Amino acid sequence: MEISFLCTKHADWVYSHPLEAVNFLARDEFQGTTLFYDGEYRECIPYLGCAFDITAILLEVEEGQNRQLLEKVFVLSTLICDAYGALGLVDYQVAMQRRVADLITAVSYQEAAAQQAMTAFSDFSISRH
Repeated sequence: MEISFLCTKHADWVYSHPLEAVNFLARDEFQGTTLFYDGEYRECIPYLGCAFDITAILLEVEEGQNRQLLEKVFVLSTLICDAYGALGLVDYQVAMQRRVADLITAVSYQEAAAQQAMTAFSDFSISRH
């Protein structure tokens, strides 16, 4: 089972408007968190999920280099998993945990590729002098 919260149209919009998307991220995170702490688990999941998807896209756009977004991924995914757990939706909880693991793996690959590029550039510039 794969889990996603944003439709393709809205995900594409986030990719093309990352600065504006931050406002929607903050709004959805606030609304979802408020509902979560009010015990409204079913109602909080769509908001937290949209905030999670926006965060994941922004993290990808920034090539995994934004530590604040990475921390936000963990916070949002924990709230989502806890909400699924409170509702007894274990399959959804596991799917969300898997999605986070896949995202962290992708970020790790992005960081490794960026590090390799920097090393290659550094080696190249040193050899030219």
